[in-house]
Amino acid sequence: MSGTDKVVPTTTEDTPATPGWVETSLDSILASLPVSAEKLVPFRASYLDCLAGCGRATDLDSAHDSCRQGLLRALKDGLEFDSATLRTLEQKLEKLELDISSAI
Repeated sequence: MSGTDKVVPTTTEDTPATPGWVETSLDSILASLPVSAEKLVPFRASYLDCLAGCGRATDLDSAHDSCRQGLLRALKDGLEFDSATLRTLEQKLEKLELDISSAI
């Protein structure tokens, strides 16, 4: 890994705080949605995979935005959440992504 590569913290990569804090935070965010956690598993996995890929992005904010928008589109199309729920979710994900950016 070169000195310019960023690492998005996951369960397998230590962060300044606690290993796995991104997944724990995401689980907490998703738990607030009016649907069973079982239905969210593929969406969660896809979002975490996208975030993990952001480690090599030159524009981390743009990369995170792309991950977030992809998750929101998938949830809207796949589970038909209403606009208010998606707006609240988007705000929580933006906060998570800011926390990720400040940790790396």
